[in-house]
Amino acid sequence: MTSTSDKIKGYANEAAGNIKQGVGRVVGSEKLEAEGKIQEIKGEGQQAMGEAKEAVSDASDAVTSSSTTDKVKGYANEAVGKVKQGIGRVTGSTDLEADGIAQEVKGEAQKLSGDVKRTIGR
Repeated sequence: MTSTSDKIKGYANEAAGNIKQGVGRVVGSEKLEAEGKIQEIKGEGQQAMGEAKEAVSDASDAVTSSSTTDKVKGYANEAVGKVKQGIGRVTGSTDLEADGIAQEVKGEAQKLSGDVKRTIGR
């Protein structure tokens, strides 16, 4: 699947999930509401995966370097962290949510490291 198709499917799942949540609230169905939240999070994950694939594609077009590697790893960790956070919220797992936050922060740090390395020419 391409980065664009991941993003499109992600937006569609996020929208459908939001609709399910709303319908679930209106009709009083906690199950439908939870299914909607899970679908929304799935969509967010697909969008993040599309962004990560795009970053990998951009990186493969460039000369392989330490800065590019850091940025690619950063995008991947950030995407996985966001998915973990969402699943942790839906399932009520504070440990999984915290692990997701930590992984997202790690990804952000890796991206910054890549930016710094690129700036200083490493």
